[in-house]
Amino acid sequence: MSDSPEKRCAHEVAILPYDIIFKILLLLPTNELLKLMLVCKLWHKLIKSPNFVEAHMSRCEAVLTFLEYFTEPHPNTFSIVTNNDQPTLFEPLSRKLQMCLLDFKDKNIKISGLNISGFRDILATCHGLVLVKNEAKVLLVLNPTTRKLLPLKPGTIVRHSRDESYGFVFSHHTKEYKIVHIFRDKSNHIDSEILNVKNMSWKGCNVPSSGLFRDFDHKPVAASGVLYWLPQSHEVSYIVSMDINEEKFVRKDLPVNSSGLNDRLVENGGLLNFVAHMTVYRIQLWALKRDGYEDKWVKSFTVNMDYNITDLVPVLMTKESRRLIFMMFDDEQLYEYDIEDEEMEQVLVDRNIDFSAKIMFPHMNTLASWDNSGPLW
Repeated sequence: MSDSPEKRCAHEVAILPYDIIFKILLLLPTNELLKLMLVCKLWHKLIKSPNFVEAHMSRCEAVLTFLEYFTEPHPNTFSIVTNNDQPTLFEPLSRKLQMCLLDFKDKNIKISGLNISGFRDILATCHGLVLVKNEAKVLLVLNPTTRKLLPLKPGTIVRHSRDESYGFVFSHHTKEYKIVHIFRDKSNHIDSEILNVKNMSWKGCNVPSSGLFRDFDHKPVAASGVLYWLPQSHEVSYIVSMDINEEKFVRKDLPVNSSGLNDRLVENGGLLNFVAHMTVYRIQLWALKRDGYEDKWVKSFTVNMDYNITDLVPVLMTKESRRLIFMMFDDEQLYEYDIEDEEMEQVLVDRNIDFSAKIMFPHMNTLASWDNSGPLW
């Protein structure tokens, strides 16, 4: 009698050392790993192991994710609007928002739809997980690559989305994902709460001091377990941070005052970076680096152009720190600055982009997950 597929796979895998198989699988993209998980139990266990997921994540290059309207869905489109916490197949409406990705591997960028609909807003991203609100205003965590979906317990309800901000961060100390919700209450005071995604419990936390936040126009950025905010849309001289393990809001001065609407915080390699428009022709990038027991701003490079670049909004810094991606929302064009060659050029995209929400988030296609989750399919 011939051996079962599992036994044959176990025999073939045993021929190669475990660490060699581990390293080979690390070279593959996430969508291929999802297929290989079905080969046998051994590969399934290896690919789902925390060590492999973390190692593979460290190799994943960042992409951009955004929402786009569409009217003709793909046949396999799923909706994140849930019915009794179960995802439903796409139900036709006049216009729906679906999640799209922009990958910057090559000069010619291709937009890929993920065939997942039912979005209202993308609120934050972390390790390949996306915090969203669906059309029913339900808060969800989604891995769009593995199509795992987790409805969350609702926190404090506010009047308008402009009165709140969500941060999504991973605690390396407790190995848990947490969500920080800052909001303006009915009395117009700023308050905050934290959700532990693992045990679904909201709790109040350190209240930001009066005047620390002026508005929530800028989304927070997570870097190495710390959330960072630009506390108002322009004319700001400091950032606000929260180490998720300490759960306290801290003010830190910026290296230069932010005077432009298009200055931004971006993460790269676990470091926070501040991109500031100094003049109409010059942009500076500063990195926040640990120096002994304190963090200090270090100027990384300067972008000098002989034309007006004030409308360029930084949206992504590639992991190898070679390229800085900008968006010009008025003409819906992408631009790429090569840090080594000191050259700026327009990025060619395979079709027009509908940036209705005028916001993009860094994202990675990873195997990241959480406890008590379930797949969409």
